[in-house]
Amino acid sequence: MSATTDTTQPGSTPAPPAGATAPGPGNNLTGFTITHDLIRRVIPELGRRLAGAAAGGALDAATVRRLTTWWQMFTTILEGHHTSEDSHVWPVVLETEPGLAGVARTLEEQHASLDDHLVGIDEGLRGLAVGTGEREVVLTCLLSRIAEFDALMHDHLRLEERTMVPVLRERVTAEAYRAMLASLALGHDPMDFAPTMPLLLEQAASEARQFMLGGMPPTLRARYDAEFEPAYRALVASLPAG
Repeated sequence: MSATTDTTQPGSTPAPPAGATAPGPGNNLTGFTITHDLIRRVIPELGRRLAGAAAGGALDAATVRRLTTWWQMFTTILEGHHTSEDSHVWPVVLETEPGLAGVARTLEEQHASLDDHLVGIDEGLRGLAVGTGEREVVLTCLLSRIAEFDALMHDHLRLEERTMVPVLRERVTAEAYRAMLASLALGHDPMDFAPTMPLLLEQAASEARQFMLGGMPPTLRARYDAEFEPAYRALVASLPAG
């Protein structure tokens, strides 16, 4: 995900491969945009998959464990996205538009609250997998928690997209944006993120997919194509319909 190493971190935007032209005006927020699309898709999808499996009498422990594996791929992306926003992205935005400091504080506070909901969802999934409590009650509470989380995330994303994202795309200088990406890359092993990329890119447009994968080192891209993406496709094929 960096301009110096050409690695890719979900939730941010890699530097384009040498000679490539970033699409659209302003800074290229491809990674940011497809992460927001992913958030809007996956949270309600978890609820539908759980409810559908339960209605069909197929919500056994093995199914819940597979759903949990899929969900944990998503939360890895989400947590990385939020951490990057708080530590790197919002400070760069505020250097350009200090008047958004109050919004940045609100978003960081919301991140902490959203983390609490993630903990609750994880606890619900564990309860279903191990049979803790009355199953129907645990499932009902879990589905309610997922719906609440989904609503909160939609409000959170709308606030970001109305306030911070336009500044990041249109007003932060290209130099400041490249420096932010390079700083984000420091200390990150691309192998920490590559296994989750098939989920991030599952429904991305071909141009976005090419852009996000184009900066991967050749050896990692070979593993992605031969190992990570096939493993993800096998996992999704084993999940209840969503």
